[in-house]
Amino acid sequence: LRSQIITCSWLHSEGQHKMPAQIWEVAGGGDKGGILVREGMSLKSAECEGRLSTGALIEEVDLVGERLCYKRLTGSGPEDGWVSLTIKGKEIVTKTDKKPEKPPATEPGIKSEKVLAMIKERCDRELAKPPYEWKMIDMNLVMTNHDKKGKGCIYGMEFPWNEATLEEFGPEWLTKAFHTVGSMDKDNRVTKIILEKKIKVTTGNNGGKFLFEVRYAKPDPDLHTKLFAKVPFPLSAHTKNDRLSSSVNKQPAELYEINAYRYLEATLPMKTPRFYFGDICNETSNWILITERIDFHDFEGNNFGKPTGEHPPPLPAYEIEGPYDKCIDSGNLRGDHMEYYLLMTRVGAKMAGLAKSGQMGSQELLSKSFRSHPDIKNPAVWGMNPQAASGQPIKQQDNIVNMSIDMMSDWAKQVFPPYVTSDAFKKKFKKTMNTMNAYVAEINYWMHMNEDYVALGHMNLNVDNAYFWRTPEGKLDCGVFDWGGMGTSSYGNKLWWFYYCADYEVLDKGMGKLCETFCEDYKASGGPQLDAKELEMMVIIAGLNQMPGLMAAVPQIIKMCPKKNWPEIKDRYDPRIALNVDDKSTLRTYLHCMNNIVRIIEEKSGAEVLESFVQDIYVGRMKQTAKTDAMINGA
Repeated sequence: LRSQIITCSWLHSEGQHKMPAQIWEVAGGGDKGGILVREGMSLKSAECEGRLSTGALIEEVDLVGERLCYKRLTGSGPEDGWVSLTIKGKEIVTKTDKKPEKPPATEPGIKSEKVLAMIKERCDRELAKPPYEWKMIDMNLVMTNHDKKGKGCIYGMEFPWNEATLEEFGPEWLTKAFHTVGSMDKDNRVTKIILEKKIKVTTGNNGGKFLFEVRYAKPDPDLHTKLFAKVPFPLSAHTKNDRLSSSVNKQPAELYEINAYRYLEATLPMKTPRFYFGDICNETSNWILITERIDFHDFEGNNFGKPTGEHPPPLPAYEIEGPYDKCIDSGNLRGDHMEYYLLMTRVGAKMAGLAKSGQMGSQELLSKSFRSHPDIKNPAVWGMNPQAASGQPIKQQDNIVNMSIDMMSDWAKQVFPPYVTSDAFKKKFKKTMNTMNAYVAEINYWMHMNEDYVALGHMNLNVDNAYFWRTPEGKLDCGVFDWGGMGTSSYGNKLWWFYYCADYEVLDKGMGKLCETFCEDYKASGGPQLDAKELEMMVIIAGLNQMPGLMAAVPQIIKMCPKKNWPEIKDRYDPRIALNVDDKSTLRTYLHCMNNIVRIIEEKSGAEVLESFVQDIYVGRMKQTAKTDAMINGA
């Protein structure tokens, strides 16, 4: 089994995705048709079939003494294996600066009619099954069973949940998995797995990610050899809280993501990476998702420093930009930011309209297979309370508000607008947050009570959950991934989570246009006509509603960047708060979003928009009496 797994041992430094791989050229074997290749590092391991041709360019995977593990880039012979650097003191492979010519990129997406038919057949088969009913789990189950094998609730197979267990399960398991899903013809099999660790994927905060390659017994242009896996975070010191949050607090978001692929891949109105396998275990909380690997252009990393005010140059047609990370649009997006957010808005609106008109499946199936909302016909289940604040207790609310004011106006004030230190802003901020807390359940009900605004869709469609390219005419297009939390809910709330990582200028100057565009494309795709102004009001208030979670995260911010460091921090581009911490964008995202919401309150009349909800919606439309100052702020 070990000879069937190739593992690279070197990792890049934090803050980058990839260091350029060393290229070697085969110099020996001219009189023998190439050089000998073995399956393993040992000189006693089995010889591979055929020789590696003289002049071939190969990419270094691992280098152990005089033995080189490679992947072939040009020439002929074994695609991968181990070769010696020298024979009897003579170099037979040499380092080179040569690069293989890269063929022009083609339009992303599946073009094979055979594959499209396989996907449709699989989706039809899965849709005919009764949906799995997830049994809620607690932290104790995760802590006890996170390192145990268990059968998946979808396909009934044990499965790996990280790189080490994929190596343990091996090609035989992967073959069975692909056959079970219907991703690969029954007469083909996986013969080798190559774990890729020179490229480290660090975007996203809800799961671990890694890349690997496979070899097939019958090479097939319809099968991807470069694959992507998404798995749970390990229950280790740096990611324990993230693992418990995703496996318990957000459960079963991973099941919804797998359902999005296995049910809807054939009918999604946008491109998405091809699904090969996915499952989740209710007994262990472990899960895995395997898809094609997106051929991103910029795996060498993002710019985390101060933006220059210029966009990076556009790529050739169909070259895929990114991968982009959260909250660093400036200096990274290869075009006008608004162009990207308008495109994601249109993509989301199209899916919402198709789902609303029944073209994505029955509402009963969608409600059982994806995240849903309480029954709108039963207001009692929404937690509304006309006699008190419907959010957290006022004393607890006061604690987190005061803690966040202390942070923004004192020890971290250098990363916030200057006005946060003023008494006037502190008063406005506290009043706004307390009002939000008082009406949080009523606001949630309002966003859903007109079901025209409620539809299936991605819950977090921002630039790190999409991949972008341009057509030969220069038009921006995109595909979508990371379907965790997929569900049916109000787009007034959902759209905030499309935009929350944007720079404030997009929110300030573009919010109206974004909401108008959503309404137009939603209706054009089969949805009802919405009021763009009311939708924009919902999005702004949804932004205000993110702030309580951010305020409660102040202790976590201090843990990631202790208070003793803050006197030395001059702005938000300081590497201690701008770079990913423990391979996650959490700290940068918290600070970026707090800034956006603060600016919405002060510069985009967010407090006044919230008061409009109270007077125009709660009192005017819902026919309720406004809550008293004592209910909002305490006696």
